[in-house]
Order: sequence, then C-alpha cells, then structure tokens
Amino acid sequence: MLSDVRVLDLSSDFGLMCGQLLADMGADVQQWVLPRHAPRLAESRHWQAYTLGKGVQVLDWRADLQRLRQQLALADVLIESERPGALADLGLDQATLAALNPRLVHVSVTAFGSDGPKADYLHTDLTVTAAAGHLFVTGSPDRPPVRISAPQAHGHAAADAAVAVLIALAERDHSGLGQHVDIAGQQSLTLALLSRALDGVVGQDMARRSAYGATMGGVQMRSQFQAKDGWVLVLQGVLPPLAAFMTRLMAWVHEEGLCSAADLRWSWGQAGMQMLQGQITAEDWAPVQNGIVALVAARTKAELMAEAVARRLLVAPVLGVADVLESAHVQARGFVRAGACGPRPGPFARFSHSPLALAENAPKAWQPRPPAGDLRGFAPAAGSGPLAGLKVLDLFWVVAGPGATRMLADYGATVVHVESSQRLDMVRNVPPYIGGVPEAERAACHHTTNCNKLNICLDLGTPEGREVVADLIRWADVVTESFAPGVVARMGFDYETVKTLNPRAIMISSCLMGQDGPWSAYAGYGNLAAAVSGFHALTGHDDQPPTGCFGPYTDFTSVRFNALAILGALRHRARTGEGQYIDMAQVEAALHFLAPDCLAWLRDGQVQTAIGNRDREHAPSGVYPVRGDDRWIALAAIDDDQWQSLCRVAGMDDLLARGVVSLTERRAVEEEIDLRLAAWTQDHDGAALESLLQANGVPAHQVLNTHDLASDAQLQHRQHFIPVSHPTFSPAVVESSRLKFSRTRAQLPTEAPWFGIDSIRVLTEVLGYQPARIDALQSGGVLR
Repeated sequence: MLSDVRVLDLSSDFGLMCGQLLADMGADVQQWVLPRHAPRLAESRHWQAYTLGKGVQVLDWRADLQRLRQQLALADVLIESERPGALADLGLDQATLAALNPRLVHVSVTAFGSDGPKADYLHTDLTVTAAAGHLFVTGSPDRPPVRISAPQAHGHAAADAAVAVLIALAERDHSGLGQHVDIAGQQSLTLALLSRALDGVVGQDMARRSAYGATMGGVQMRSQFQAKDGWVLVLQGVLPPLAAFMTRLMAWVHEEGLCSAADLRWSWGQAGMQMLQGQITAEDWAPVQNGIVALVAARTKAELMAEAVARRLLVAPVLGVADVLESAHVQARGFVRAGACGPRPGPFARFSHSPLALAENAPKAWQPRPPAGDLRGFAPAAGSGPLAGLKVLDLFWVVAGPGATRMLADYGATVVHVESSQRLDMVRNVPPYIGGVPEAERAACHHTTNCNKLNICLDLGTPEGREVVADLIRWADVVTESFAPGVVARMGFDYETVKTLNPRAIMISSCLMGQDGPWSAYAGYGNLAAAVSGFHALTGHDDQPPTGCFGPYTDFTSVRFNALAILGALRHRARTGEGQYIDMAQVEAALHFLAPDCLAWLRDGQVQTAIGNRDREHAPSGVYPVRGDDRWIALAAIDDDQWQSLCRVAGMDDLLARGVVSLTERRAVEEEIDLRLAAWTQDHDGAALESLLQANGVPAHQVLNTHDLASDAQLQHRQHFIPVSHPTFSPAVVESSRLKFSRTRAQLPTEAPWFGIDSIRVLTEVLGYQPARIDALQSGGVLR
C-alpha cells in the first residue's frame, strides 16, 4: 500500500513504532541509529520489535549533516523524536526543511509535543502515563496507582503518528506540499481514558481506581473471579446493552444448580440503575454473584473460554502473551510469522487485495525519482481538509471503530454514523455525563466519539431500515461495521453483497478476535480482549492478583489501526481501482503494543510478568505519595547522572557515599530506595515537587486525576478541550483531534450529536429521498 513512500526514521524509543507500522504497510523505511543507541539494537527487544522491516544502519547523522540533507531531499517522510528544537540547532528548522524538500512530511513524536510549557520535560513511560491520567485510574483503590508493565505511551503516540502520515500524504497528493506533524504522547494516551478526561469540564465525579469490581449503590459487583488454574474476568451485565449476555450467563448458572429460579427474577439491563436507586441491595444480589463464583471456581480457564465462545458470554480468562500466541485461535489465523531473525508478530489487519507483506529491508541509498501523480482515491467535493470527498458509512459502535471514523471526519471525510435509540450504544451507558446525570443524551463519550459526523437513527431490524443502509452502501467509498462475526451477514450486508452494491467499496469488519478461527464467535468488549491478549496480566503489583488496566483497553489501541487500515486501503484503491475487505481483529492489532514481549516469548521463551511501577531498564521507577488525599507523584532515574541528581535533591547522598551509583547497585537496594523516597515525597506538594525535580534533571510528573486534566497547562496549550453546543444540556465539551499539522487544520466540532440530529439531512442531501418516502420512514418507526 505504501510501496511508493520513502521514510527516513531518526527516532529513538518514543517514535520507533511509527516507522515499523509504515514498513509493515510497504513503505521503504530507512532507520538511522546514533552510535550511542547502537548497543540497544542487540540488547533491547523494544528496539528489535520496532525496527522490523526497516533498513537499519548505525550512523552519526548529527555529525554527517551533508549526508542527512541528501537523504532528506529524497525522502517522503521524516520521523524523529528529538527534544524540541534539536533539529533547528543543527540548522534544520522547518523553513530549511521545506526549502530542502517541499514535499517532505516531517513527523515529530515526543512525550509532550513540540512546544508548550512541558515540551522540554524529561520523561519515562511512567511519567507520561501519570501526566495523561491513565495511571491514576489503573489499579486497586487501596494501593498506589499502577501502570501496565510494558511501555504504552510511545505506542499511542506512534500509532497516532502513523495515521497522521497517511493523512498528510493524502493532502500532499493534491497539493504537492509536505508539512510538519506534531504528536504528543500525553495527549495521545488520553484516548485510553474512555473520555474520562472530560470529567472536570462536564461536571462528572472524577474516575476512581476500581480493580476487581465496582460499587453500584450499595452493591459491590465483582469482575474478577478465581478459576481452577487462574483468574477470569466476568462482566455482570446490569446495563441495557449487556442484558442478553447476563441472561445467558445466569441461565447457565441455574442450569448447573448454582442458583434458584427466584434468583433469575431481575430485569438484568435495569439492575444497575435499580442498585443506584437502592431498589436492589447487596443481600438481594448475593445469590447471583455467589452463583457466578461457584460456576467459575469449578472450571479451568480453557473450559470457561470454550463456554464463553459457545454460549456468547462476557467471560474472559486472564492470559499472558505466551498463552495467546500459543492459543489454537492465534495459531489457526497464522498471526505469528517467520522473519529473518526469528518469528515475529503478524499483520495488524488482514486485507483481501493488498495483504501486508511484512517484508525485510536493507540499508540503501535512495536515487532521485520523479514525483508521483495525484493518488486521490475518491471523488472531489466542496469542503476543506485532505479527506474532503471521502464518503464513509459508519456502522461501527462503542469506541474502537467510531474513534477511527472521527479521525477521518476531523480531516474532511463525510461520515454517516448509524445508531438506534432502540439498541443503545455502550458509550451512551457509561460516564462521563453532563452534570453527572446518567442519561443517554448526556453521554460525553458519545459526543466526543461521534462529533463532526452526520448522525442518523435507523432501526436495522426493519426491512425499510436495511433498504436505507443499502442505499448508503451504494453512496459510500468505505463501509465499516463492528458487529459480532456473522451478524452483518444475517442483516444481508456481507462483503459479497456490499461488493455487488458497490464494486469499489472498501469494507472493514472490526471485532475482538477476527472473522475466523476457533474464537471468532467470541463477543464482548475491549476489557475482555485486554484480558485475553495479555494486558491485564501485565498490570498490577507483584504481591497481588493482576489488577488489569483501565477500561476496554484494546478499543483504544484499535482506533488507530482501524484508521490506518482504511487509509491504506484507500491508497491501494487510488492506484488500482480495487475495493477490498479488511478483517480487523482487536487482539491481533493490540499485540503490536506488546511486540517486545511477543519477541521475548517467541525468540527467547521468556514470559514477562507484572512488576508494578518498576522498570526493566532503569531504577528507581515508582509512584510515591505527596500531600493530599490520593495524591501521588511518578518519578524515575534513567541513568547515573539523573540518579545522583535525585539523591542530592532528596537528601540521599549517603547512598552515593555507600557506592550505590550504577544501575546494578541501585537495583540491589531498590526496596530501600522506594521506602526513603516515599518518606521524602509525602510532605511535599505534588506540583511543586514536579517542578523541583524537572529543574534538577529528574523525570517526574504528578499523577493527574481526571479532574486535573481540565486545567493541565500542556493540554490547554494543545487546545484539547472544545466547547460545543447542545440543545438541552450544557456544558457540552468534546476532545480535539490528537493530530497536529502545521498547514492542515482539523475541522472544529461545533455540536454535540444527539439522537437523529442529521437523519433528515442524510436522507435528503446524501440520498436524495423525496418527502413522501421520508414521511413513510418516520411514520413507520424506522428513524429511531
């Protein structure tokens, strides 16, 4: 898909994954590695995982500026993760780069962005996770916040950067000009909060850590249960979208004689609200929960997974990376691929006409070539943005899909999003809510995920509703859906039918496990996929069961992969005229965020486990209390200089006098260091301590909660929060695009969508329906 694209990758840890994803999509990626980073190519699974498919050479490009300029003059894309201003110091500011190569797309992937009050902050994955709010909400409420024990901030930023590259290339295809792309890890990682970053601005109580379950009213609802051979997640379905799952689960519990018929009397989808209102007490609910406990305890994780697939239950075993890679499902789908240096993770999506080759590459010197012609793959249309004219029928729901189509809408695509008030999208059933009132129209996550789109309500259970969908398929360039495998076919819209209606259409199906394989029928949400794919097991303190990470985590990773897949397929169609079908499995895509752990198992037989907030490459690394209730600071020392500076600031010079200097020596007394740091930090104000440590060269950041984010200076600088109108409720606020371009501006959202806001407009302006037909749809109850 990107075989005509040349990428010069100068990035280090934070940007490496961007170039690797582009290489997987066929780009010629040349990775230049500074000599000081060279040892990491041999030692670090992180570097090995994210240089796959690149031509790698060790080169002091900072000293050989003539060679660097020559390569930049021939490149389409430059990726770097240097500190802000570093390239300008070498005489390569934006103006100079544009003069050297007007077509160059220059991508900066950094922790906090290229400018702003925190742009120069020293950082580690832990401190960026603290700054994004994701650390605060992860873990158990009686312990310090805890991160995923595999770096994640870089992945969110790098995947955003890869999407931005394809959008910038689409813009360049008809302007002939490149531009600067500025990606900030902190802002990118806020996507993994399920819009809880909006808590403070819409009036929602801030999110709290709730590992192992949540309290609704006076009922403690467990989510993690002990099976014969380990831990299992079970979602107790007490919200409307989960009612059918709960009905099937409790039928099984009753079938096994583990509850009485009287215990099935609840209206499962309304039970959550009844708990909040005190109509269902803990005593009332005890037989239900105890039945689930007994059911799970009598079975192995494999047995429970088999039943979850067969019975369509919200049940997921907590698996490690090794477990999922060795599973019959992943083996059947052929996800693990052979590579020159050993096995490697496979493609992030399956494409019917342009499969990802995952080819090896070698260092090479590029030769001049004529510029490519216009590759615009969709009809021109009035409007602004690089994707103007692109038409998308969006049958996605929840976050993984709609978040991707929001990215397309932000940059000019016309996206028609279909929902129904009769089958509520899950994001209408979760906070944050405007004013903290749990009503579907107040759901801020729905607002932020589906703004900038045309939103239509359709009852797809009616023949008339399906006729409208068929007409939208004929109109669209891209058709998206995220139903369980088989559902869209039963509606009459499998890919063969879509292709008959529209031969040039690109169709993407996004689900947890993919469209085939032993687990393909598994239905659920991203928190269950996070358990199955290894993220849950990698999150927690080493003296407790795994806590798992916040929310439906693989939904958040999949947003970018869905967008990448669509944009890549469009680029293929622009050259060939072919539409195609894309099979996007959340678990397989998400494993790219754990690619180093995958390599550790596939090539070394090593199984990584949760290590709390400690780090595999430096010490100390931890979260320590500061003044206030549930207030914390994250800090780390990457090298000996930072450690010595930390000792001086914290009054721990005696450790230096004892000879505790090197990483090996620090690791030997890490527990003592943690205790002393906690004793020192607890009487400090978090913000003041963050400033003190950063001023003394130590990576540190307060652990921001979901209310703090609203006033964070760096997010404000990047204009992350956008006020929008709503006819009934205020304040309505949505999150901005996380992609920042120097020339291309994201479409600014102005309205929070509500049920049927654009239904008439879609039927008249998009489909050209006459008033009589629209009246018939309205009177027939189809537009609901």
